[in-house]
Amino acid sequence: MASLREILQQTHHTLESYGIPDARLEAEVALMNVLQIPRQAIFSQQESEVTPKQEVSLNEIIQRREQREPLAYILGYREFYGINLLVNTDVLIPRPETESLVEHTLFMALMGMESAELVIADIGTGTGAIAINLGIHIPAARIYAVDNFDSVLDVTSYNVRAHNVSDRIKLLKGDLMDPVPEPVDVIVANLPYIPSKRISTLQPEVQWEPIQALDGGEDGLDLIKRLLQQASQGSLKPHGVIILEVDPEQVSPIQQLAAELFPQSEVSVEKDLAQMDRMVVISLAYSEN
Repeated sequence: MASLREILQQTHHTLESYGIPDARLEAEVALMNVLQIPRQAIFSQQESEVTPKQEVSLNEIIQRREQREPLAYILGYREFYGINLLVNTDVLIPRPETESLVEHTLFMALMGMESAELVIADIGTGTGAIAINLGIHIPAARIYAVDNFDSVLDVTSYNVRAHNVSDRIKLLKGDLMDPVPEPVDVIVANLPYIPSKRISTLQPEVQWEPIQALDGGEDGLDLIKRLLQQASQGSLKPHGVIILEVDPEQVSPIQQLAAELFPQSEVSVEKDLAQMDRMVVISLAYSEN
């Protein structure tokens, strides 16, 4: 029988030969799942043996990856901000850059806002990645997690229950802010923002993901524009904050629209972990100055 070290190297090289990004990390994650061991054991148990049955299971994963099916869909989960989330082909796979959105929302909520009970709307919630982490870290918050598809909200519901935050997250079905029954303190949204023409040029893994979670229309801003319009018409409290994940190329037009809709607000841009402009933050509190 081959050792874990040998199988890890072999898996790494195989995935690399397929042109898989982050092949070494994916090899580690695949082995962790097949062997049912934590990540540190990958390094501490290098000489342990991998059974033929385990090799068969690993090869099944590798064969599916050769077709560029995303590893998260194969395994049925994705780690995000320290928690595991159920994923399937009904939902977008949470991205590392969206962790910056959670981080910044937590910072704004915990440090920058005067409210005993924050009301937050996570628009386009998908897996619930943002809402669940906010619910975990801000137990006093009331959070609305909104999406437009029953199949998506089934996934959200499972993840909410799995992380024991059902008491602070209410799932709503509908168009953006429409189903939210009250003005909120914070709107956080990772909406589809890829221009329609660009989707076919993205890496093969993306083609497995639901088109409605990716396609933002001709300029990628269809939903973001409508969300900002709704927010300007009373769905955000006077001191409220909007935090959007965007494409770096969209920062300027969003800033312009925000200036028109919220003329007295402060609009700032935050970078993601890769130091790309990734978040636009619109703070209405400044309109009181």
